[in-house]
Amino acid sequence: MTSTEQSTENPHRNKLSVVVPVFNEEAGIADCIDRLLAQGDAIDEVLIVDNNSTDRTASIIKRYAGSHEKVRYIFEPRQGVVHARNAGFDASSCELVGRIDADTRVQTGWATAISEFLGPNSTHCAVAGVTYLFESPFSRVHRFVLDRQIRRGKFNHDRRVLAATGANMAVKRSAWLEVRKNLSERTDIHEDMDLSICLQKIGLTIGQCDSMRVETSGRRGETPPREYSKYNRASESVLRLHNVMNWRFKFLIRLDTVVHALAWPIYRAYNFEQERFEFRRLFGKSQGRIMPVNQ
Repeated sequence: MTSTEQSTENPHRNKLSVVVPVFNEEAGIADCIDRLLAQGDAIDEVLIVDNNSTDRTASIIKRYAGSHEKVRYIFEPRQGVVHARNAGFDASSCELVGRIDADTRVQTGWATAISEFLGPNSTHCAVAGVTYLFESPFSRVHRFVLDRQIRRGKFNHDRRVLAATGANMAVKRSAWLEVRKNLSERTDIHEDMDLSICLQKIGLTIGQCDSMRVETSGRRGETPPREYSKYNRASESVLRLHNVMNWRFKFLIRLDTVVHALAWPIYRAYNFEQERFEFRRLFGKSQGRIMPVNQ
C-alpha cells in the first residue's frame, strides 16, 4: 500500500508525530529516520531531539531536516532523556505522539497501526507495541516466543498493560497535556514508567497492539552487570516515587538483574556484526548501550 493510498483510505485519521530522543547516535540515526520516512503519509512529523550529542549525530539530523519537510531538529541542552522526551512531546503539533529510541527499527505498517488503535472509538489513551530484538544472540528465540504469544491472542486489543516502553509507544496528545504537570523530571528514574503510572493515576488506560511492531537493539545485554543494576534501580526508584512498589515488582526487578548477569558472558562472546560467537571477545572491552538514567 502506498502512502497516497493510506491517506485516501482514512482522510479523517488523527495526525501523528514521532519523537526520537538521541544522544551520540551517529551510527544508527540515519537508518532510524529512513524507516520512519518509509511509513509515508501515516506520519506527519518526525521530531529528533538532540540531547547534547558530541559526535556527528546533530549534523546527520540537520541534513535530513534540510531535505525532508516533516523532519525537525530540536536541541535540548538539559542532559537526560526525560528532558529530551519532554521537549519533543511539547513541540508536537499532532493529535497523536509516537515515541521510539534511536536504535528502534519501525516495521511496515507501524504508524498506521497507531492511528487505527488510537482512533475515535478507542477507550485507551496510549498504546504499547510488540518489540523484537536484533543484535542479540537470543533474537530468534525471543521472536519465536513473542510470535507464539501473538498467535494465542495474548496481545489482543482489549488487553491493558501497566506500562508502555519508550522504544515503542504512542499517546494521545490530549492525555499528555493532562498529565504533563504531574511528571517527574528526575533523571534517575525511567521516564516512560513515570508517564505510564501518571496516566493511570488519573484513570486513563494503556492498551497493547500486536500489529504495532518494531525491532530494537539487544546490545544492552553486553552492558556489565554492575552498570545494568543501576538501570534496574531506576525501576525501583520510580515505583517508590509513586508508592506502588511491592514484593512482586521487587522480585521481578531483582530476577531481571540476575538473568542479565547470567546472560552477560554470552553477549560478551557474541560478534554482533557477523552474528557468531568468538571466544576471544570475552577478553575485549565491554561496550553495551548507554544507560538512559543517571544514578
